[in-house]
Amino acid sequence: MKSRIVRLITVSLIAATLAQGCMLSRLVDRSFLGMSVRRPAYVDRKGTGIFLLPLTAVIDLATFPIQALLVVFLGDNFPFVDPPDALSTMYALESHPQFKKLGEPEQAIARAELEELLDSGTLTANSALALGDDGHWTVVELSAEAREQLIARAGAEQAEPVAAR
Repeated sequence: MKSRIVRLITVSLIAATLAQGCMLSRLVDRSFLGMSVRRPAYVDRKGTGIFLLPLTAVIDLATFPIQALLVVFLGDNFPFVDPPDALSTMYALESHPQFKKLGEPEQAIARAELEELLDSGTLTANSALALGDDGHWTVVELSAEAREQLIARAGAEQAEPVAAR
């Protein structure tokens, strides 16, 4: 009897660890374990996460059809909003003309400050960043209307046809 329970718990933990795609298991992982994120929300609660993972795996298994439909209709990251990928952000920074004009020390400052801004969570959807000649970033909070106007202007500049002679 004892051996069967230990075996069941072990198999449940392994299955729950490998099946990180279900919503409740992902929630426990993001909150307590931190296997799929840089840092869990509750750093000192790994035991709680290990205890909850088999329970959430059972609930995830029971609600799998509903979760599958939600993912189909609402997207892969539902209900979680992942922060922007630092690698893609740094790649975009490397190809930016203003960044290319900076010297090597200023580029290092700009990279470090941008990574710090992304990690700190101070940027919102209405934040605008400006890169100065010294490599420092200026963060400006925009209203929703100003943000929409900025996006419209940026799209209009790219959409204008170039006349060829």
